[in-house]
Amino acid sequence: MVKSGNAFAIVILGVLLAAGCTQMTTRKVPNQAIWSSKHIFVERRLSDNYGVAEDIARELRAMGYDASSGALTMMPAGTELIVSYDDMWTWDFSTYLIEFDVQVRNARNDKIVAMGHYFRPSMVFGHAPDVMIRELLAKLFKHA
Repeated sequence: MVKSGNAFAIVILGVLLAAGCTQMTTRKVPNQAIWSSKHIFVERRLSDNYGVAEDIARELRAMGYDASSGALTMMPAGTELIVSYDDMWTWDFSTYLIEFDVQVRNARNDKIVAMGHYFRPSMVFGHAPDVMIRELLAKLFKHA
């Protein structure tokens, strides 16, 4: 029989191990200075029930870019980059974002110039969606 103190320690250890599974990766095409582009359009998914497209555009504006979001048919003239995304949400006593993928494409030729992936399987010790978006975009659009 497991004592309550030992059971608590096992639960805490499990939580800490689960929290340690957070992953963030980015990849960029060499010699593509996406950070130097100024006009970015975020392609809104039809199933965007959480406002992720506008959250991405808002974060890009906070970073100094001219960014807007909407259906691809609403893309403004002069757009240099198109950002598309996939988001996966789950429910565990509350709804939270567990996985977030971003593709950055050249608006002229539709070629992928950068991509990022953020995976956080547990809300415990996790970040709010806007923090996940901010961290991934900051890493993707980092100069150098």
